[in-house]
Amino acid sequence: MSTDIVSRRDRARAFVPELIPEPADLDRTGPLDAKEQQQLDRIHAARDHHQAAKWMRGKALEAAFRRRLYRGEDGQRTRQQYLDDEWDGMSESAAYLEIKEWRLAAQIAETCERPAPDSHVRALVDVAEAQGCETVARWYGELRRCGKETGRRVTAEVVANLADYLDSGATLGELNSLFVPRQLPAAEPPRKPSAANGRAKQVGRGAGEPVTGTVVHHGAFQNFGMNGSGTPDSRPGADPAGESQRWALSAGHVDWLSTWLTVEAQKAGITPGRAADLLVEALADGPVRDWIRARAETQLADPLRRKD
Repeated sequence: MSTDIVSRRDRARAFVPELIPEPADLDRTGPLDAKEQQQLDRIHAARDHHQAAKWMRGKALEAAFRRRLYRGEDGQRTRQQYLDDEWDGMSESAAYLEIKEWRLAAQIAETCERPAPDSHVRALVDVAEAQGCETVARWYGELRRCGKETGRRVTAEVVANLADYLDSGATLGELNSLFVPRQLPAAEPPRKPSAANGRAKQVGRGAGEPVTGTVVHHGAFQNFGMNGSGTPDSRPGADPAGESQRWALSAGHVDWLSTWLTVEAQKAGITPGRAADLLVEALADGPVRDWIRARAETQLADPLRRKD
């Protein structure tokens, strides 16, 4: 009996835990034999069963809400009371998020014959509401096919690129372009710095080059400097007041910011250059250092959230 026939039989039957092979240390090498391939297929079936169960939760929640089955035997129970009693205290907002996502998740599972990760569905759900789940699921399937053929990972960021392109209404060309950061259009002529951003010195750069500049301390500005070992020192007042410090923004950061600014500028109906000016003004005038300090302290306190 061929492996394909066995796999189809496994997919046709209800998934039960007994289908998962028992964990055991085996010293095997070489290509998988037919039995091992069947075991691997069942392991993947368990993975897909978990994802499919999540969109089924969303459908179940919507059915309970729309049919008003949550009201209970006395007819007085509210939606939140129902969630507290039967869904481990899930909030209504979390319930509605699952309700919002389940149709797209189900359509992707049908179109691609494999469920999508939660982050992928979440990136596409808004554009699916506007353009339809079937259309978006088809494009997602094409994106996965392109990634498989070219040996590139379909990450949540790549899926977000697809969502941005579909949402912009632009004609989607080669899917390969979604796997790399989109670049800014041709540079605009330099603008005269405004009073709000006069404290920041703008330095020109070539394509793909890091942005460099000088950070100049002003009065009571609290800075995070470098300690004697050359590593960042987060102690307040680590640098003498008035001392300048060199900094460099990597080419990767520049490309990421360029991509983000381009997308958000398109949504706002302005040029990326204008969006960049507004961002610089907001950063110069806003309480950015407090936000940076809070984020840095949070990540130091929780190593799982650090992005090294």
